[in-house]
Amino acid sequence: MREFYKVVDYLKTTLEADINVHTITHGLRSMTDIDKKNIFPLVHLQVISSSVDTSSVTFTFEIAVVDLRNISKQLVTDKFLGNDNELDNLNTCHAVLNRLVSILRNKNNDYDIQLVNAPTLQPIIFEESNLLDGWRTDLDLIIPNNEIVVC
Repeated sequence: MREFYKVVDYLKTTLEADINVHTITHGLRSMTDIDKKNIFPLVHLQVISSSVDTSSVTFTFEIAVVDLRNISKQLVTDKFLGNDNELDNLNTCHAVLNRLVSILRNKNNDYDIQLVNAPTLQPIIFEESNLLDGWRTDLDLIIPNNEIVVC
């Protein structure tokens, strides 16, 4: 069964083409930022579930896009903007997910991978004291099931 590899490869290739993405990781969410050599913004992919029928396979992925919060030591008088880049991080990371969702909706790929849900993006703000901000969403992606031959 190669559908899983096709979907993962398509996601990775599409995200690598995004000008704002510098690192792509996968696996458990707790493993998102264990490599200190990561260059941000970072995209983290985690498969959540799959459903199979005779004509298609659906995979659900959690995709998080995060950037490192920079905090300035200089005195800032603007209480709204503060002394960090939180809003910049949220903007950049949202743009990455927005572009990915737009590409997936177009279904212009060799594998006929299609987005089947309307993703809701959830903010990630200063998560787990690792100074990361960004957005996460779940994507339901369907691909034709070409591995099963029904007689």
